[in-house]
Amino acid sequence: MILTKLTLKLMLVAGCLNFLSAGAAAARTPEFPIPEDARVTPIGQNLRVNGNIVTARQITSLESTEEVVDFYREEWGKKARNEPGFTVTNAQVPWTIISRIEDGYLMTVQVRDTDTGGCEGMLSMSRLPDGKVQHKLGAGFPMLGGSDVINEVVSQDVGQSGRTMILGNKHDMRTNVDFYRGRYETEGWKFDMDRSIGGVAHVIALHKGRKRLNLVFRELEQGRSEIIVNEVTHSVL
Repeated sequence: MILTKLTLKLMLVAGCLNFLSAGAAAARTPEFPIPEDARVTPIGQNLRVNGNIVTARQITSLESTEEVVDFYREEWGKKARNEPGFTVTNAQVPWTIISRIEDGYLMTVQVRDTDTGGCEGMLSMSRLPDGKVQHKLGAGFPMLGGSDVINEVVSQDVGQSGRTMILGNKHDMRTNVDFYRGRYETEGWKFDMDRSIGGVAHVIALHKGRKRLNLVFRELEQGRSEIIVNEVTHSVL
């Protein structure tokens, strides 16, 4: 898949980080409470979301989403001094997102119901962004003038590194497709796929040496476009 479940969840984390700035320096790493019956496993290594280091773990539970939310409401219900306590939102259906800021860290629980009556999701924790540290999103990636990097997730796993980005610009989809097709043809990339999907989206998949690249283009309103980029570099062929 071009966008993994993990990437989608981390994009939600990025949305939280985009609107936060660091307060007082963290004195310690806060303890992340876990429901008693939940099964938690680490996922990914050396993850960075928009330049921020994120610790991520997958969670599965026999309890429903509502019951897990009640657990964190009980754990985080007492508002800490000078901290916003916690928030719950269902803005990203089917996910329920629970967030808490504590000691300069953002802790996020993202869960959804499963067909078996339990729930699944991800627990993530990251330091709040430091406004003094500037991270250049999309470094080294070719873009049309006026393009913005909306989100960027970078990972370093055994045997490979990866980067997933969402870009946006005011050019139409065809202009974007022609730009990237021409760019990578000139640079000697091999095309595995280059096709339109119903005239409202376009997919290009390429490889060159140890690198793999997938691009998904979407036509938005008012002539704007969105590009989902997934880069993978393998340490060996």
